[in-house]
Amino acid sequence: MSQDTVMRQTIHMCRFCSKEFPSCEANPILSRELNLSVESLDSDQSVVACDRYESPVEILKTRFHD
Repeated sequence: MSQDTVMRQTIHMCRFCSKEFPSCEANPILSRELNLSVESLDSDQSVVACDRYESPVEILKTRFHD
């Protein structure tokens, strides 16, 4: 890795989702599918976008405001 390469930290969305992958039948986008060099990612297995993501915070807000 050269000095000019920026290391990007990935956040795996499944760790923060109220659903369980793969039973949620989501179609996630993994960090390896991005147009970035593998050397610049801390993980190429992170889910960085998802069509089924459900935030636990939003679920709690909905339950407390019903």
